[in-house]
Amino acid sequence: MFNARTKSIVINGYSMDYISFGKGNKWLILIPGLSINRIRGHALQMSFMYRQFARKYKVLMFDRRDHLTPSYSIGQMADELYSALRKLGIYKTDVVAVSEGGMIAQKLAINHPDIVHKMVLAVTISEPNNTSNTTIKQWISLAKNNQLKELVWDSFQRSYSTHYIHKHHHLLKLLATITKVKEVDRFIILAQAILNFNVAAQLTKIKCPVFVIGAQQDQVLSVEGTIAKILHALLYIYPHYGHAVYIEAKDFNQRIYNFLMS
Repeated sequence: MFNARTKSIVINGYSMDYISFGKGNKWLILIPGLSINRIRGHALQMSFMYRQFARKYKVLMFDRRDHLTPSYSIGQMADELYSALRKLGIYKTDVVAVSEGGMIAQKLAINHPDIVHKMVLAVTISEPNNTSNTTIKQWISLAKNNQLKELVWDSFQRSYSTHYIHKHHHLLKLLATITKVKEVDRFIILAQAILNFNVAAQLTKIKCPVFVIGAQQDQVLSVEGTIAKILHALLYIYPHYGHAVYIEAKDFNQRIYNFLMS
C-alpha cells in the first residue's frame, strides 16, 4: 500500500531501519514507542494504519539503531534520528510520536529545533512519575527473569482500556501466548532509557506548534498535561481509553491530521 517498504540507513557506523510510504510532497516522521519487537516486516501494516497521511505526505517511520549499548539514551536516539533525516536530505518535517517515541521527539525538538515544523506528542511524558517508574521497572524485571509471556500480557493489561480487554480477552490471551520476544536485551536497554529520561526543565526550548494527546486511563506512563501547559500547546485527553489510544480511538488519526493541516 502506497509503495510501502522497509529500508535501512547507516548512521555513525550503525544500521537503522525505517519504513517508507506515501506519495505526498511534504515529510512526516512517525516515531513509535517502546516495543518488544522491531518495525522490520511491518511496512504494509503501518502504511494501512496511517494511510490517512499517505496522500499529503511522504511518511517515514524510524526504529532505533542496531547494536545497542547498556547506556543508550533518549538523547542519543534523537541525535541519531536527526543525523538520519539530514542524510536523507530532510531539513523540515512534521513529527508524530507516541510514548517513548514522544520522548525522542521532545529531545529532537530541543536539540535540533530547526528541523521540526509541527509536532504531535501522544501518551508520553517529559519526566518520570510513579506510574511510569512502576510500569517500566516491572517490565524490565519480567524481561530479565525471562518471563516473556507474562511481560506481553502485562503490557496488554496496562495498555488497553478495561472495555477493550473485556471485549477481546480471549484474543489477547492467545496473542500473549504466541507472541515472541526476540531481543530481550534490546528491550531492556530501551526500557531503561525511559527511566533515565527527564526534559521537563528544557521544554521551553521547543518553539514549534505542538499538539499533546493524553489518555485518562493510561496505566503505562499516566495521563500527561504538563507538557501542554508549559508549551501553551493544544491538548486533548481521551477520557475512556488507555495507553493504546492510538489503536482504540477511531478518531485518533483524524485529530492529528486536522492539527497538521491547520
